[in-house]
Amino acid sequence: MFNYQFIDYNGKKYLVKRIIKESSLKQGFDQQVLKQWTMSDTLLRKDGVFYCCETIQEAEIISWDNQSANTIRR
Repeated sequence: MFNYQFIDYNGKKYLVKRIIKESSLKQGFDQQVLKQWTMSDTLLRKDGVFYCCETIQEAEIISWDNQSANTIRR
């Protein structure tokens, strides 16, 4: 079973991929490298902790065909 953690911030929702204490990182570390390493697109920081997050995009319906919805074609 998966245990996901989410953060709501500035009207957006983020999936937390990794949590890292700021004290465990070298001073002046490259934030872009940290994002690449954790496969994140956003870093949030609070109380000396970095939250490496992936922004959750809003769902968008591309097309909807009422005739074929929920049917199996053979």
